[in-house]
Amino acid sequence: MQLQISVIIPTYNRRVILRKALEALSRQTLDSRAYEVIVIDDGSTDGTQEMIQQLKTPYSLVYRFTSRRGPAAARNLGLKLARADLIVFIDSDIVVNEEFLEAHLKAHTEPHYIGHGPVIHTDNLDDPTSASFKVTDISRAFFATGNASIRKEHLFAAGLFDESFVEYGWEDLELGIRLRRLGLKAVKVPKARGYHYKKKLAAADVPIWRQRERERGHTAVAFYRKVPTARVRMMTMLFPLTFWLDSIVTAGGWPDRPATQRLLQWLDRRGYHLALRFVVRLITHHAYVTGMREALAAERARQSAQPS
Repeated sequence: MQLQISVIIPTYNRRVILRKALEALSRQTLDSRAYEVIVIDDGSTDGTQEMIQQLKTPYSLVYRFTSRRGPAAARNLGLKLARADLIVFIDSDIVVNEEFLEAHLKAHTEPHYIGHGPVIHTDNLDDPTSASFKVTDISRAFFATGNASIRKEHLFAAGLFDESFVEYGWEDLELGIRLRRLGLKAVKVPKARGYHYKKKLAAADVPIWRQRERERGHTAVAFYRKVPTARVRMMTMLFPLTFWLDSIVTAGGWPDRPATQRLLQWLDRRGYHLALRFVVRLITHHAYVTGMREALAAERARQSAQPS
């Protein structure tokens, strides 16, 4: 049977959920000889490699370990290894339904399509696919690699992912702009459902989320510098008003105070999840804006260091 799909999954320290993702790909309605799965491990230290070596799959599973270079470089390596014409991207924390690959394959009735399946968020690690679609799961992205399919030729024609995006965020949306310029059309694939596992909100994890949002702020500025359009400015919220509002909301530097961490822990212990989510949202948004400020300051420093 001819190989029809190459599934590309970049990963970093997601051994447990990645195993569930790979096992779900073993239960596809599509013949296992028709697809391969390529896992690019971007420097994991949690035993991902050992898990992969022990895993038995009915499909061809390709695994490559690399040093930390970011998801853009990982996906590009996967594309260079891919043997099929149709590429399916999912993230390593997404568990798919049984019709997933067959639905993506059937959606490509025209060569210029980009297939988009729904991404349904869940905190149920034991049974991710039991989650229901919610209003907050709606996405309007033209190209987002959490659940997408596209012909390989278009990715190479667009120039692949920009590997200067080393930190978290925006690299797939930036490529999406270049794909849109090629005249591609995004189509919905409702039967290709991906269930995105995200650990239940806990006060102890806030520092990790803050760091990720700081990185997303850095890459937001890089995104806008590469594509300085009104659309990208709106997407990234790179406006003076954003910085002004952040300075008002976080007056006194309360997100960084030890008392705030104690408040989060208290809300978590008492089960006040709505209040916890609200405060964490303010804190992580501040981290994002801080990341943008840092990137802009670094730009100014580089410019002032250049000879006149």
